[in-house]
Amino acid sequence: MKVILIENNSKEKVGELMLNTQPRNGEWIEFNQSMYSIHRIIHTVDGIKLMVIGVR
Repeated sequence: MKVILIENNSKEKVGELMLNTQPRNGEWIEFNQSMYSIHRIIHTVDGIKLMVIGVR
C-alpha cells in the first residue's frame, strides 16, 4: 500500500513509501535514515497519509 508521510506540526510532506502491512498509531517508521513516530493515520482515496513526528 502507498503511504505518504506528513510532518505533524508543519503539515509538510516528508516523502512516500510502500508498506506491506497496515501501520498503527504509536509505531515507529524509518525513512531516509530518520526515525518517525506515527501520530495519526488518515485514509484517503489515493492511499494512506501518516501524520508523523520526527524523533531523530
